[in-house]
Amino acid sequence: MNDVKIHSLPAHLRVAFTEAVADRVAAGARGDTVLGRPEWQLPERLADQLRDWLGNPDPVDGFRVVRGLFDGFAQPGPTPAHWAETDPDDSAAHDVALALAARLLGRVFGWTDQQDGRVVHNILPSRGYEQMQVGASSTVPLTWHTEDGFHPERADLLLLACIRNPDAIGTLLAGIQRAPLSPEAIEQLRRPLLVIEPDDSYEDEDAAHEERIGMATVWDGDHGLGVRYDPSYTVTLTDDPAFSAAYQQLGAAFEECGFIVPLEPGDLLMVDNNAVVHGRIAFRARYDGTDRWLKRVLVRAQGVRPTRELLEHGYHQQQTDPENQVVPAGV
Repeated sequence: MNDVKIHSLPAHLRVAFTEAVADRVAAGARGDTVLGRPEWQLPERLADQLRDWLGNPDPVDGFRVVRGLFDGFAQPGPTPAHWAETDPDDSAAHDVALALAARLLGRVFGWTDQQDGRVVHNILPSRGYEQMQVGASSTVPLTWHTEDGFHPERADLLLLACIRNPDAIGTLLAGIQRAPLSPEAIEQLRRPLLVIEPDDSYEDEDAAHEERIGMATVWDGDHGLGVRYDPSYTVTLTDDPAFSAAYQQLGAAFEECGFIVPLEPGDLLMVDNNAVVHGRIAFRARYDGTDRWLKRVLVRAQGVRPTRELLEHGYHQQQTDPENQVVPAGV
């Protein structure tokens, strides 16, 4: 896929949304609190119009790029050195706008052990993480993966808002429904013969000691084949050469059908986390306040997944709702 279609928000919706966000920020709303107050929800007519316009990613392509949602807001200050150093007041408009837009698509949540349970995550390069397979890395490519693939209640939709990207660092996408796989490989990948552990952005020192419950890599979803993939944090439960060959074929297929989405400041990338894996090209961070900076929100929309996933413990990672209340695993 060489040309990425951009969907530009109509001017009247952009103006109405900008004004609604500004009103809520002035009243004290922030990204992690705006969804917890009924009076801060969008007016019903505006919510319906935005929901209809945002829609959902195409079930085959598995992504959608929206432009204009954040055009009415001033750019925040310098890119922080670490996600924990972000100022919720400085980027309040972007955070509130992203949270409100995400809520139109499903249930917004965070993880208690990731970025202090925040709903709006900050994805930016940080010293000491350069060569790790986490969002704060830089000098190595972020390899293909399903967001939070270790958990049965992982997001159905991944929303990434671009705040700053002066070096045009590309986001990589590859869809399972466009991956050139043989029927034999697909049948092998339906077998629950691997496990995915939490990545290094989670504060979980006991994950390697948990019971290993086999996971399927592909399955039949609402609109075709679904995928769950994160080789950097995967343990295979078999030495069957047929399965190993199929898994290697899948990685090669993603490389063949993958493409780059060049995000600009103000762009929103919506990714179907059941149908598309994502990654990022390598780059050299400057740590001078000008580095790439994305905002991330996770949305659960109750997509169809294998019933076997009900057996999983999700490494006991718990979700937070927008009011920072814990949601029990498996709910």
